[in-house]
Amino acid sequence: MGQVRWDDIYVQSAAAEYGELQTSEEAVARGLLPAGEIELSRQRSVSVSTGRSAPELAVAAARTALARSGLPAREVGLLVHADCWYQGLDFWNTAAYVQDQVVGHGDCVAYELRQMSNGGMSALENAAARLTAIPGTGAALVTTGDRFAGPAFPRWSTDRGLAFGDAGTALVLSRTPGPLRLIATASFSQPMLEGLHRGDEPFRAGPGEAGPLDLVARKKGFLRGRAQEEVTARNERGMVSAVKSCLAQAGGDIHEMAAVIVPFFGARLSQLQCLGPLGIRPEVTLEELALTVGHLGAGDQAAGLARLLEDDGLSTGDRVLLVGVGAGFNWTCAVMERS
Repeated sequence: MGQVRWDDIYVQSAAAEYGELQTSEEAVARGLLPAGEIELSRQRSVSVSTGRSAPELAVAAARTALARSGLPAREVGLLVHADCWYQGLDFWNTAAYVQDQVVGHGDCVAYELRQMSNGGMSALENAAARLTAIPGTGAALVTTGDRFAGPAFPRWSTDRGLAFGDAGTALVLSRTPGPLRLIATASFSQPMLEGLHRGDEPFRAGPGEAGPLDLVARKKGFLRGRAQEEVTARNERGMVSAVKSCLAQAGGDIHEMAAVIVPFFGARLSQLQCLGPLGIRPEVTLEELALTVGHLGAGDQAAGLARLLEDDGLSTGDRVLLVGVGAGFNWTCAVMERS
């Protein structure tokens, strides 16, 4: 477990870039999933990018966030790009592309981070660490980008209880006072659960050899000979441990939070894996956004922050808890306060 209370780290701005919305009714009509799944998840639609790649969505979000921050690109000394899925090409540097398109100068360290759906939160924590350790960094740009396109990724059916949406997101962080102050973060891992997303499939020589991704089959493979109850308990303990540690560092209680941004799962899965264990109600989360755009890979929490800031949904002193959950399994949580 790693937890930190931060001094003088601020989120200057946030942004999210989406595709077009595809409704669940359309998905059912096209045979992309059974109607019964929608009754459980209550997923109304997902964001679908028909033209732009994941890095292009990230670039669009980053340009918006940088413009909102009021900071010139030359002040950005760090760029961390997080993602879960295919970035449009094999064997290339996605972070360098985003750096070139948005920052446009070489006095910036840029790298890609992959911690699956926890990637955006892990990138946030890493950016805060570098800003603290190397004050001359200036500002940090944290981006995410994922596009879950078929046929390789059946966004509506590859997993149960959630549907995947396409988006790019971006946060601008610096040590200059801004709209949100980062109070604390905490991270925790349970590597014995990594097989949930590997199953009993063999390793392969190259991408695309296995056909369309089927996470349901992989989970079934992992669970053969294992007790579902133990896996569920470990998953729940990991998230709750990270949340409690983060709140302790922040000196707060979850019921004092003005908002809790959990992963953008379907309604039932969110209740089982997040809301129930944390003892919170859907009203304090961004459930409406989640059920509209879908699970955005590494970008759920940044997209949630962007929505809160766009809607002016926080008053001075309000606190927000961000909960990241990623296959592996990894959890990173953060508490922020409206300045």
